[in-house]
Amino acid sequence: MITLRSICLFSVLFVALMPPCAAATTNTHIYVIVSLVDNASQGIVPVPAKIGNGDDPRSNLYWGAAYGVKTFLSKANGWRKLGCEKDISDTILERCQFAWKDMLTVTADAYRGSRIDQAMLDFMQRAATPPNAANREMVVFIGHDGLMDAQNQTIIERFPKHAGHDKQAVVLACMSDEFFTGHLLAAGSKPVVTTFSFMAPEAYVLEAIARGFANQANENELRSSAGIAYAKYQRISAKAGKSVFGANILTRPLSLSLR
Repeated sequence: MITLRSICLFSVLFVALMPPCAAATTNTHIYVIVSLVDNASQGIVPVPAKIGNGDDPRSNLYWGAAYGVKTFLSKANGWRKLGCEKDISDTILERCQFAWKDMLTVTADAYRGSRIDQAMLDFMQRAATPPNAANREMVVFIGHDGLMDAQNQTIIERFPKHAGHDKQAVVLACMSDEFFTGHLLAAGSKPVVTTFSFMAPEAYVLEAIARGFANQANENELRSSAGIAYAKYQRISAKAGKSVFGANILTRPLSLSLR
C-alpha cells in the first residue's frame, strides 16, 4: 500500500542516491568585480555614450552589452542565471549569480563606473583573504585598468598585505600584469591570468577561464584558454590571442573592440 509516508521516504532515498553531478550546490566559486566602463570618470578613449554610462548597467559595455558579463553568461552554453538583485549599495548597482553545469557558481557585482577605486580596493581585499579550506575560490576583476590613472594612485596605499595562500586571482584589464601582479603577490594570492597588452575585457574570456577553473586547469591552461577565446571573438590568430595573456608577447597593443 502506497502511503504519504512511503512517498516521502522514497523521495529522501532518491535524493540521497543521486550522483554528485546532479547536486545544485558546489564548493567551487568565482567572485567577479566588474567596474562599469565610464566615459565621464575613467582615463579611457571614450566609447559610444549608450555603452559608456557607468551609472547604467543595463547597456554598459562590460555588463549589459552583448559581450558584457550579465548578458553573455546568461546565454552561454551550459550556463544558467540563478538570479539578479539591483541596488545592492550606492556603489554596487547590480549583483547576479550564475552556475555552470553544477560544477561552478559565479557571483558578479556591477560597480558604478565612477567608483573604480572602490572596485579595485574590494578586489584586492578579496584577493588577500585566504579561501575556506573546504572551497576552491577565484576572484576576478574586469574593467578599465584604473591603476593607470593618476587619480587612483592613492588607493594603492590601502591595498592589503598577507602571507601566501591558494586563492587564484585574475585581472582582465589593459596591461594588468604590469600594474596588478606585484600587489596581488604582496596580498598573498596567486595571479593566474593577467594581461600584457591593451585588450577588450569582455565576458567570453571570463567564461573560458571559469570553465577551466571548474575543471581544475593549471595556470598555463587557464592562460591558453583565455587566449584562444580572445582570438576567436576578436578574429585574430591564436598566437596573437595567447600573447595578450603572456605567450609570445607582441610589440604593439591590440585594438579594442566595441560591442
